[in-house]
This record gives sequence, structure tokens and C-alpha cells, in this order.
Amino acid sequence: MSNEITRFKRLGDYLRSRRDRLQPEAVGIKETNSQRRTPGLRREEVAVLTGLSSTYYTWLEQGREVTASREVMESLSQALRLSADERKHLFELWNPGLPDTLTSIDKVSPELNPQWRDIIR
Repeated sequence: MSNEITRFKRLGDYLRSRRDRLQPEAVGIKETNSQRRTPGLRREEVAVLTGLSSTYYTWLEQGREVTASREVMESLSQALRLSADERKHLFELWNPGLPDTLTSIDKVSPELNPQWRDIIR
């Protein structure tokens, strides 16, 4: 098995493990009277939370060679309620060698460079 295929498989396994541990109530999904056959969220529920199609999310979780964007990974990290370390691990699985600074910057502060103050506001 090539390293690239292994990477996709590990990403899929990780997504499933994070989905399995998250309860529907934690993300605002009301429980119905039907019995759930999955320990955590359903794939379809994660897809809805992230704005993805169920098929696309299923392919990601199955480890298929799907090229996901950074925005998709951001949506997944939010929907799956990942901690900072879990989010970092997700991005490392998605794009090995990605600099940490790219995954930790949310907004540039105007105080970093006074010349940017008018541009950012």
C-alpha cells in the first residue's frame, strides 16, 4: 500500500473515531425515539453540520483519494468539536508538513503592524 493511500486511510479512520465519540445532543441534534445503531453521530449528520454532501463525507471517511480543501478541513474540525491538538492532528493527516502557523492563525491583529490597521478594519 502506498504512503498516499495510507494517508487517506488514516485520515478516514481519524474522522470516524472523532465522529463516534460525539453525541448528537452535543451538537444540537434532538434525539428521536428511534434506536441509534451507531455510537456517535451518523455520517449524514456530520455532512449536514459541515455543509458537505453525505457521499463526499463518506468518501473522506472511507479513505478514498479525495482532494479536500482547507475549508472542508476547517468545517470538519468545527463540526466534530476538535480540540486544538486534535485539530492540529487532523491538518497533519490532511496535509503532512503543513506549517503549524497556517493552522493556528484565525485573524491578523492590527497591533502586529500599524500599517495594516486601516486595511483590516
